[in-house]
Amino acid sequence: MRIIAVANQKGGVAKTTTCINLGASLAYQARRVLIIDMDPQAHSTLGLGFEPNEFEKTILNVLEPIRSPFHLELNDVIIPTKTPNLYIAPSNIDLAGEEYRLIDKLGREDFLNSGIQRAKPQFDYILIDCPPSLGILTINSLKACREVIVTIQPHYFALRGIQEFVETIDIMRESLKHNPEVYVLITIADIRTNLYREVMNEIDEYFGDRTFKTIIHKNITIAEASSHGVPAIEYEPESSGAQDYLSLAKEVIELEKEKPEKGLFRKNRLQT
Repeated sequence: MRIIAVANQKGGVAKTTTCINLGASLAYQARRVLIIDMDPQAHSTLGLGFEPNEFEKTILNVLEPIRSPFHLELNDVIIPTKTPNLYIAPSNIDLAGEEYRLIDKLGREDFLNSGIQRAKPQFDYILIDCPPSLGILTINSLKACREVIVTIQPHYFALRGIQEFVETIDIMRESLKHNPEVYVLITIADIRTNLYREVMNEIDEYFGDRTFKTIIHKNITIAEASSHGVPAIEYEPESSGAQDYLSLAKEVIELEKEKPEKGLFRKNRLQT
């Protein structure tokens, strides 16, 4: 089972969109996939056609201490989506308060990981949709995963914005002795512009072979699909957006066969 967090402390970089559409595309490749919605905004839950406030059992219950009367195991909150092979552990706004409740709890960074390990869910992939912050919910997600996909929109502020995230990963490696593989995905890309080409040269220089070959192009179909509560591959299968994510899924599957060299980014180049 591969556990992958999709993360960036910046919003609006197709993090949730990637969780939903990569998850669905993996499901279409005969993989059994669980999305864990760790974002209090519950956009993965919404984007898969659910109303977050209707749920009494959410990922929040899994993060509650075991002795709490509100605690549930992960398998108790998982529900199927309309897409075959795709499941979700939903979220809602109640999760927002968990940042404060966990802050003084012993082992607070390990609650999600412990919940996954206890449940031993039967999936090929678990995708974790992280909130757009570097708080305790994101730390829980990073501690639980074995791989991280960082979504980046190609503009000049992207590299500066990711610096803090890279530093968080490095701190986690040192203090928590946890060393996930990190990959970069370019999203919302308009390849027709000179700006795109200039920024991509910088991204290639900084991240090298840690960048997926697949690029998620700017595409209205992806946004339309989300508004209808379905993945792009079901809304308009032949659209460029759906095909981009199908290509990404195949690339992710290819990584099952590889053991990439350890290490993150070329840190010396990220100092600004």
